[in-house]
Formats: sequence, structure tokens, C-alpha cells
Amino acid sequence: MQNLLVEQAVSMSAFKKNPAAILRLAQGRPVAVLNHNRVGFYLLEPPLLEQILNELARLQPPHTDGSPRLVGKSARQLIDDLLRLAQAGAN
Repeated sequence: MQNLLVEQAVSMSAFKKNPAAILRLAQGRPVAVLNHNRVGFYLLEPPLLEQILNELARLQPPHTDGSPRLVGKSARQLIDDLLRLAQAGAN
């Protein structure tokens, strides 16, 4: 069973009908968009994503194993590094 990481969720069909309304109703909070009762993706507004990335970079411990360092990188670089880490963990 998949865990929801947020309090609000909507169906993919509701999201496709009116994404702007979903954003408005979310009031800046993240929303899980469900596809066949599984999380298809999480919807985050840009300021929240930026805050999350900044907090991840701030909390990142020093690395000695050669994995990417997140501190001092742009948001795009952080996202790329996080995607690489997630893909490596999935293998």
C-alpha cells in the first residue's frame, strides 16, 4: 500500500478538468494527484518547492562517499542531483 505524504488528494480526472481550481483550493499546500488510487505526482507551488530544496540543502550532511553535495547549488542543480539519487536508489 502506498502512503500519502500530504493531507490533500484529488483524482487525476478532477485535476485535468480544472488544475487552476485545484491550485486555488490547495492554498499553497501540496496536493497528491491520484491515478487509479495511486499517487501519480505531487503538486507543489514554486515557493514551497523552493523552501523544500533550501531546507534539504541546509540539512545535507558532509559527504565522504562521493555522492553529490547539495549545499550551494541552484534549485535546478538540486533537482537534478535528487533525481539521480532517487534513480540510483531504485536500481
